[in-house]
Amino acid sequence: MNPDPRYEELELKDVDRKRKRHRKKHYFLRFLVVAMIVLGLLLFLRSDYFSIKEIAVEGNSYYTDEEIRNMCRSELGRNILFDSGVAETEERLESDPYFASVTVKRKLPSTITITVEERHQQAAFIYGEDFVVIDDQGVMLRKTDVSPELTLLTGLTISRMDYGEKVEAEEKENLVTVLKMLRTMEDGDIYFKKIDVSSIVIKCYIYDSFIVKGTPQEIMSAMEKGELQKVVASLFADGIERGTIKMGGESYLSFSPDIESD
Repeated sequence: MNPDPRYEELELKDVDRKRKRHRKKHYFLRFLVVAMIVLGLLLFLRSDYFSIKEIAVEGNSYYTDEEIRNMCRSELGRNILFDSGVAETEERLESDPYFASVTVKRKLPSTITITVEERHQQAAFIYGEDFVVIDDQGVMLRKTDVSPELTLLTGLTISRMDYGEKVEAEEKENLVTVLKMLRTMEDGDIYFKKIDVSSIVIKCYIYDSFIVKGTPQEIMSAMEKGELQKVVASLFADGIERGTIKMGGESYLSFSPDIESD
């Protein structure tokens, strides 16, 4: 006897409903497992394992490590992934004129590394009652009321200056060349305590009574060739620390025991 097709249809529909209920339970379990995994991962990432335990500083010489740490937003105990303050730290440090460049990186799980490139103090000039310190590119670094142990530039007519920007002066060409001279001076075994740049012929003071006179180009050329250093060393060897070394064309140097003021 053949079964009534209506019963077969009812049985098939019942089976389909059971399968759908089973699938719903299966998807819900999957969702719970994924949600628990995500929650666990989130709790792990926010755990003390990823707390900042060290702030390393590299490339600094003017500022100490501790001074740089005090300037930045990154602090020990903050979460390195979600609250490190990396962007804010870079912004704060880059606002200081002594930093030419700043890079702040996370080193998982718990270290912030700050790498800086500093501008180096090269010279100073008097402005009002203060000394203005500049680097070898003429960038203004700071003001101070204490005379810094740097070459003092006199005779400058300043037209514009601002922290972190190049100083502008009416004696622009002289200033540019003198700064090149000072960079050469560092490698040339010679030191000028003061340079008067007020005219085309500048005066470089080794001592208050021991002067080198010439154009910036002439003096720099003699320094680069080592000729000026040889003359100064020879005079020192003879016990002479007073007088004027005068530059001439084609690297000609002459010495007079007199102090030439013009």
